[in-house]
Amino acid sequence: MKQSIYLALLLLALLPAGCQKNKTAVTALKIEMQENPEGVATTNPRFSWQITSGTPDLVQQSYQIQVARTEDDLKRGHNLVWDSGVVESDLSLLIPYEGDDLLSRGAYYWRVKVTCNHDETAWSDIHHWSMALLNQSEWQAAWIGEDALSNPGETASENTRLAARYLRKPFTANKKVTRAMLYISGLGSYEAYLNGKRVSEDVFAPMVSWYPERVYYNVYDVTSLLQKNENLLGVKLGNGRFFGMRGDDTQMFGLPRLLAQLEIEYSDGSTDMIVSDNSWKVTSRGPIIANNEFDGEEYDARLEMERWNRSDFDERNWVEADIMDAPAGELTAQSNPNMRVME
Repeated sequence: MKQSIYLALLLLALLPAGCQKNKTAVTALKIEMQENPEGVATTNPRFSWQITSGTPDLVQQSYQIQVARTEDDLKRGHNLVWDSGVVESDLSLLIPYEGDDLLSRGAYYWRVKVTCNHDETAWSDIHHWSMALLNQSEWQAAWIGEDALSNPGETASENTRLAARYLRKPFTANKKVTRAMLYISGLGSYEAYLNGKRVSEDVFAPMVSWYPERVYYNVYDVTSLLQKNENLLGVKLGNGRFFGMRGDDTQMFGLPRLLAQLEIEYSDGSTDMIVSDNSWKVTSRGPIIANNEFDGEEYDARLEMERWNRSDFDERNWVEADIMDAPAGELTAQSNPNMRVME
């Protein structure tokens, strides 16, 4: 019996690749060189993929890309915003979108299949992306922060010293949420929390830029972090490269500030928007009493604020957030991933 099993396995291993099920497949789907990116700013994003196969000398001969607004429409092949049709080509990198106009904030789903010189693949797994805010007028949020040096020893000259800012905004979501997107920029660097949980693993976000010319913002899908009824959006602001280091006046752009816009879609078709404004509360009396990229961070554990980023925290000692001037640079969706801790 065992010999029969071993013989069957050996024969299966020796079968030509063309006799093995699903021998060729489309994998590693990417939009603008990222997998399932949020906040794509270009209106003609580019598609890329790879082909895996056990067949030698495989060459792609054609491809077909389909895009839809919902995953269900894509599966059924209905209401497509783009169907490339069969395109005779061996290209699989940076194929530009050529369908209907893409909508600001829109969510899109896509798949691809290819024909090779030996066979044709099935449709790939479905991947997705979302669009950024394509018009500056769609921003309803204001830049906010604490417009003062309110802690002992803080200084904006020579060896600069400034505590981190903590900001929070409670809100309610008492209907079934179908989608929630956070558009956010915190200068110099920020960490965002929704109901006590980090919205991403990104660090030192957003990417450093020359702030008089360009300011980057990030986009996150936070649908899974929302809870019924009481919610809390909290942000920790560090100095980064915005509040200059070591007294270099050419690198001093101002005190840290936050721009945040949380857009919520409900199952009944209604929407809600939580924006940064002076209804937020702020404090700089938290445990991070100083921080910059040269000297690191000073942390005073005696000042820890347990559950500061949750809705049940007592914020009576916090103050109303100040409306801050917008940076001079153009507000732009960041096109590359942020840094993350790998080890």
